[in-house]
Amino acid sequence: MRVLDNGFHVQLKRMYDFLGIGYTRQKFIYLLSKSSADNEKRRPYFLHSSSNHQVPPLRLRSQGYVEWVMQMIYLATCYFWFAFCCFYVKPKTDPISNEDETLRTYLERIRLPQRYVKDYFLPLMSGVTTCPHDALLDFPAIDITGYARGTYRQPHYAVLGGVQVVEKKVAKNLTVNLRATVTLVKNIGARSQVTWVDFDGESHSADFDHVIMAVTPNVVGALYGPLREAMKVIPVFSGESVVHRDQSVIAECSESLKRVAAKAQGDVQVVHVHSNLQSTETAYGKASVFVTNFPVSLIKPDQIVHRARLNRVLRTPQSRRIINEIFAEVKKNSTLKDPEKDQIWRNGTDNVWLVGSWCWDGMVLLEGCVVSAMRVATSLGVDIPWMDGQ
Repeated sequence: MRVLDNGFHVQLKRMYDFLGIGYTRQKFIYLLSKSSADNEKRRPYFLHSSSNHQVPPLRLRSQGYVEWVMQMIYLATCYFWFAFCCFYVKPKTDPISNEDETLRTYLERIRLPQRYVKDYFLPLMSGVTTCPHDALLDFPAIDITGYARGTYRQPHYAVLGGVQVVEKKVAKNLTVNLRATVTLVKNIGARSQVTWVDFDGESHSADFDHVIMAVTPNVVGALYGPLREAMKVIPVFSGESVVHRDQSVIAECSESLKRVAAKAQGDVQVVHVHSNLQSTETAYGKASVFVTNFPVSLIKPDQIVHRARLNRVLRTPQSRRIINEIFAEVKKNSTLKDPEKDQIWRNGTDNVWLVGSWCWDGMVLLEGCVVSAMRVATSLGVDIPWMDGQ
């Protein structure tokens, strides 16, 4: 489910407002459960309302009041300490290697309790980044602290009618060539040539003044020679999103889910967050159909309605450095010359451009798509209408 907020998704929200795309306040209730083995029953241990909209905080039926109060005190202490650090304890940069501090090192430095990190922080944050816990801990800490500041106490919004409404709006009047696979992008003089294979297996080529690639780094490296080596530094994680009717994936939490949904006021989406020792999956849905993103346990094959492969771009200090070098703005009047940096491929070199959620200095989310597209538009002399007066 694609959501936005006022603090982090600034340009995305401005674009929606300009295009007249409606969105509504979306509240979430997260039910956390865990298991240490594939065949172990899922044990719910925490209920949480987004932005703490539910007052008093939710309590599992299996919890006694004393246990619940102690849990709330513990979580509030950890949460507000982490929030304080995000605002006032900046992630470090190594003075020798010039590499960013990882989230793993940052959490150790601020002494956030390991139990809180393992049972609460990683499952909820992995639901945002959709990647294994170890991969998340290797993210630059500056990404997570920036995201935490931007979303702090901000309400969530969801597009009315779903993301397909946005897709239809932005794709209007565009020429779209479906069932075609691009196989090569190369420079031919001052222009760029794109080669693709159609549904019948026939190869075609055409020259363009500009080529804009909105694909993952591994695809960029496969298509475009000058970026082949640089793209290898940017990790990509492959997983699945599964639409299914297998209610056993939330069987042990079904009573809690029903009770929460019955008491919820307004349109509240219940999200089941289940973790094992390595990773986290999120499942949500209404009636008898669920969507599970990056499942960590088996879903019965005969209950699957549809499945889709997804590639998720990950962040590391090394990939952040490469990305920032590619998208760094070069001042036209600068007299400083760095022979090593002069060899770096910059976005727009030979009129080839990159856009996407990973093409900016921040979390790999929709805001990155909009910001990187705005950057290319500005470079091509195209006005950005929702920036008028900003």
